Amino acid sequence: MPFVTGIYRYPVKGLSPQPLPRVEIETGGTLPHDRIFALARPGAPIDPHAPKWAKKSLFLMLMLDDGLADMTTHVDVETQRLTVMQGNEQLFAADLGDEREWPAIEAFFHSRVPTLREPPRLVRARDGHFMDKPENLISLINLATVRSLEEQWGYDINPLRFRANIYIDGARAWEEFEWIGREIQIGEALFRVDRRNGRCSATNVNPVTGRRDLDIPGSLRAAFGHKDLGIYLATLKGGAVATGDAAHVPQTEAPRERFAPMRAPVANARKFICRGCYYIYEEARGLPDQAIAAGRAFADLSPGWKCPDCGADKALFRPYVASPAEVGK
Repeated sequence: MPFVTGIYRYPVKGLSPQPLPRVEIETGGTLPHDRIFALARPGAPIDPHAPKWAKKSLFLMLMLDDGLADMTTHVDVETQRLTVMQGNEQLFAADLGDEREWPAIEAFFHSRVPTLREPPRLVRARDGHFMDKPENLISLINLATVRSLEEQWGYDINPLRFRANIYIDGARAWEEFEWIGREIQIGEALFRVDRRNGRCSATNVNPVTGRRDLDIPGSLRAAFGHKDLGIYLATLKGGAVATGDAAHVPQTEAPRERFAPMRAPVANARKFICRGCYYIYEEARGLPDQAIAAGRAFADLSPGWKCPDCGADKALFRPYVASPAEVGK
């Protein structure tokens, strides 16, 4: 039976996840304290005194602001204390509950994203949230689906890239798409599976290194014709949910729709594409002209290695997944 392996909230939109062993969810509600703070981009049409939900592009976020990923943030929801760490070093600390400290918080994050023309504005949701969708929803990832992509593509994929609230294991890969419109019970809470979760380029950022080292949406679209991974839940009946709790999911004998037709894993065929000129490095072939032997892993190339065609840095390469049409050629 599927079960909960992790529960996470994100008190400040775009910043670090905070694991929870247990949470109480209210009927019709979201995960408590999830995305209640956000950093609005300069010029965003958001009233700082009465902020309302707005599209994610109006806020600082991993999809646009890589500088947010190489640090760890933590918010004590009882005291509202924000702490920012980089490794073992504390970079910053402030009280989110004291608006007199907000200018210092805004200045700090401006220093992390210096491309902004002026500091972002810290905003707090009074009766809502700043999640990607305006409705009260909870996001869920099926770890079997993530593993199936790892096996197919040959890349390690940290599930925290998907910034979900609940992670489960024990279901079939892609089974979660069969639950759309149905009810599932997790712990004491009852949910309706609302929709699939379309992924954005924030998932390309490695949550450990802060680097953009994968192309999740592009790879999904090339392999399956969509960029969906994970689902959204609407809470029909509140209750406690804890790690280890069973997830009672709909029983289906066979998929009603082949949402993600899987191809067999492509062994020894890992490829990486340059985002500058679209040159493709194939690990199976290597680069004899540069004395790089066949089978040399892209990760093992020197950090200073550059694209042999356009000279782009190694960091600009992304995993390349061929489309079904290309595979058939």
